Amino acid sequence: MEKVLNLVIFLPLFGALLIGIFRKEKLSKFIALSFSLLVFLLSLYLFINFDFSRGGFQFLTHTKWIESLGIGYRVGLDGMGVFLVLMTSLLFLCAFLWSLKVEDRVNLYFALFLILETSCLGVFSALDFFLFYIFWEGMLIPMYFIIGFWGHERKVYASNKFFIYTFFGSVFLLLGIATLLVYYYLQRHTLSFNYFDYLSLNFPLKLQLLLFLLFGIGFAVKIPMFPFHTWLPDAHVEAPTAGSVILAGVLLKMGTYGFVRYSLTLFPEASKFYTPLIFTLSVIAIIYASMMAIAQSHIKRLIAYSSIAHMGVVTLGTFAQDPQALEGAIYMMIAHGLSSGALFMGAGFIYDRLHTYEIKELGGLAKFIPVFAVFFMLSGLASIGFPGLAGFIAEFLVFLGTFKNYPVWAFIGGFGVVLSAAYFLYMYKRALLEYELIGEEKISKFSKLRDLEAHHIIPFTLIIVSAFLLGLYPHPFVKFAQHTANLIFNG
Repeated sequence: MEKVLNLVIFLPLFGALLIGIFRKEKLSKFIALSFSLLVFLLSLYLFINFDFSRGGFQFLTHTKWIESLGIGYRVGLDGMGVFLVLMTSLLFLCAFLWSLKVEDRVNLYFALFLILETSCLGVFSALDFFLFYIFWEGMLIPMYFIIGFWGHERKVYASNKFFIYTFFGSVFLLLGIATLLVYYYLQRHTLSFNYFDYLSLNFPLKLQLLLFLLFGIGFAVKIPMFPFHTWLPDAHVEAPTAGSVILAGVLLKMGTYGFVRYSLTLFPEASKFYTPLIFTLSVIAIIYASMMAIAQSHIKRLIAYSSIAHMGVVTLGTFAQDPQALEGAIYMMIAHGLSSGALFMGAGFIYDRLHTYEIKELGGLAKFIPVFAVFFMLSGLASIGFPGLAGFIAEFLVFLGTFKNYPVWAFIGGFGVVLSAAYFLYMYKRALLEYELIGEEKISKFSKLRDLEAHHIIPFTLIIVSAFLLGLYPHPFVKFAQHTANLIFNG
């Protein structure tokens, strides 16, 4: 079974190499789509065969690499990891399907996305700090070029800002790993990058406080938490549709994954100490980003701010010191990954048809592209946590668990969730309804629009069906979040 996980991680990279060898545009699209489909099916196989009766990590592989430095190839998955790997493979499959009509530098486009997929899957699987950091940094280059080459008017500015912010956070993460390594050497007189070796150490509180900050800044930039959030709206606005889908759906989850995997397990006392700070920043993000979303006239910028608000809910649940809240935070990672991916696909479809993201230039679109209007509405309902969809289960668990220990924080955070309904419904009303308010010129223009095509409908359907499945029948899926929560709270 461990060989399957290794295939999941490196098949996309192999696909990128094949694209580099053959360099045929149609073949490149076929290779990318075929390999992403295979990775998704293998991820689904791991997901189905995950054994909840066993504690700890599964599908483990441990191979010596740079033995003199204690570096090894170590990968494995717990409940949260296998859940995120499945979501990542699904969103990349949707991104490739959506991109079948791309005509600009096709070979490079699909090769970069495949490299990015390997990096993302590696982050969620790595159990060696050296390997984790390689995968963590590995996603930076392909996403930089994806935004810079296939983005919109201010793409160079946005890609540079994304690179600088992310690299800034990575420097602190590297310092944290180096500090860990030195402390381990002083304690055990040997070098090791093995994650499990560090679980047996009891770090003194002062060292935990320092390490939490070093790791935390790296994770906070990636999420992004307030006040490190300013790169995200620019990156989303300028990124191509598939880039925004992966950026919101997958890359943001790396930061919250890092908090759960490393901060809560290695620095538990520091996590409790910094809880008031994390809560303050989370609530500011929820309220501030929601208010900013209401003020936007640009669809992608509105969705970008909504992502900041939803990730604030994730960090709130992560540090609530309650198993249910943590389960909700993990579930929210998945729910937001699905809904934000669908919303950015919707924004991208509008741009493809009308070459604008400005809400004021739209109106009454539901009459002319009704199939899209239905899918976009369902995507928005999933985002705002409508009952029957995945977001509702996630938010319910987060606020239920947080209310036990921090009722005031839960109430304030919950108010921000109400705002999410306000900005989405307002945007939907302005962009797709209000037919009676648009003039004859727009009616003539919009009447020529083509509705969703097959390469749009399939990814929309995959995501919406998944959101309904997680919302209507959450029990088997919550178990994956419970598996990780049990590891953290029960050892």
